[in-house]
Order: sequence, then structure tokens, then C-alpha cells
Amino acid sequence: MSDARQTSGTEERRASLAVERGLHTLTYRFDPAFALSLEAAPVVRVLAASPGIFLVPAPGETFGLLSGPGRGMVVLAEADGTLELQVAAAMPGGSLSAEVELARVEAPRPLVARGGPSRSELPEGGAEFLIRAHVSQRGDVSAGRGAWIGGPEAPGRIEGLEIRLVGGAMPLEYQVATGGRTGGWSGWFPDGAYAGSRGKAAPLIGLRIRLKEEASPRLALQAEALFLGAAPLKRSGREIELVGPSPLDPLVGLRLDLTSAATGAGEAPLPETAARTASRLRVFRRAPSDAEAA
Repeated sequence: MSDARQTSGTEERRASLAVERGLHTLTYRFDPAFALSLEAAPVVRVLAASPGIFLVPAPGETFGLLSGPGRGMVVLAEADGTLELQVAAAMPGGSLSAEVELARVEAPRPLVARGGPSRSELPEGGAEFLIRAHVSQRGDVSAGRGAWIGGPEAPGRIEGLEIRLVGGAMPLEYQVATGGRTGGWSGWFPDGAYAGSRGKAAPLIGLRIRLKEEASPRLALQAEALFLGAAPLKRSGREIELVGPSPLDPLVGLRLDLTSAATGAGEAPLPETAARTASRLRVFRRAPSDAEAA
């Protein structure tokens, strides 16, 4: 409890607790010290509340009273205010030590990446989509078309993702690659399905995305990926593959957009075969036989 004020006597103390607008729980937390010492825990009362703050006790409980550790009530605040709490000893000379927690009731909200200031116009036959990725130590992060997840300004190891269409039809599918003994390329996932893992320290090392035959022939994918320790990689086309310089480099940034097939072809990205050859050279360059052959 904060802002505690000891009264002139020794049988109680008081505290003011700030409450923000919203729905909260007020809980008397359990302290094992009382069980070990066999000492009676003090009781906690809400003596007063600011206008607009309402208390909802548990069924069978006295209004405004937390009679012991583990008890709780709901606090509905229509405006910011305070609660005046009193901690009273259960017996003369008893303990006045109590820990009360005020917690907001709300579901975790995923972070949303900010879109770039110059997102391209949606090409004919395309559909808006949302990428939701699980980023190590950040949780689920969402980004719209043309916006970075991770990326140069906020790189983070991407462990899995899903591409979900918003208000339109544009058949696509994707597969991911992970490292380690059980790693490799996954099967193809349809839009809206999650590919990869969460919280297993197994970041993606590769991503393939392709438009299906049913998608408009005028469409092409345009992607930019960042792998740890490498420069951003750009690919465009109906089917794209994003892999790092080595099979150990995790994906730490992704930006996906749509363009017309003509525009995508005009960018002349590096050929897929050249990228794969470079990767193979980097994978096997440490083998003595390959070094001698070179």
C-alpha cells in the first residue's frame, strides 16, 4: 500500500490509493508469514471512495471489507479518483502489515506496427491484409500492408507469423523455415493460418510466399526482409523466397506489400538461383574438400 499514514493509536493505519478510470480488482494478497507465525492477519476496509467510483463485493462478503488474505472486490471507476483504505489489527497489538493490489481488468493487446507514410495504392485485384508475427521478447506484433514488423529501426527475432486477408479475396500461401536438428521448411499454410512457433527460441530463418493460381494475374508480391547481420533483402514476383546469407541468420524484420505484375517484373530482383547458389557456397565453404576444389 502506498501513502500510508500511521494514526495516533497502534491498532490501525490508513492509506490513499489512486484509481484510474476503468475496471479494476482490489485484492488482499496472501503473505505466507502469517501462516508460519500463526499470527492473525489484519483486516482491510475501504473507508471512502471518490465520486464516480463504485465497489462490487464478492457474494456473501461485507461491503467494503477485505476480511483476510485472498479476499477481493471489483472496483468500477467512471473517473480518476482515490480510495481511502484502513488496515486494522485483528487483535490488540496485532500486525498491521498488509499488501493490497489494485489491478486493471483488461485483455493483453498486441502491439501494432506503424505503417509507413507512403504506402502504395492497392493494385487492381488485390486485397488488404494484416500480418501478425510473434517476436521474441515482445509478443504478438501486427502490421498492415507495407509496414515493417521489426526491421531496421526495431529488429526482433520473428518466431512465427500469419497473413490474414481483410475484406477481400486474394488466395495465397506461405511456408517457413527454422534451424536446429528438427528444423527445415514447413509445409504450405493457407492465408489466416499461423506458421512457426511461439516462445521456443526458434526464430525463422526463411520464408516463402506465393500467390495461388486463383489470384489475379495482374498481381505480384513485393517484400523486404532483414536478417540479423545482413543488409535488407528485396524480392518481388508471384512467388518469392526470403533467406539470409547463411542458414543460421534469424529473420528480424519483414515488410510485405502488393504491386502490379508489370511493376514487380520491372524491378529486376536478384535471380532466385543466384541467391541459392550463394547460400550453398556459404554453407559448404568450410569443408576442406570444397576449399581444395575451389
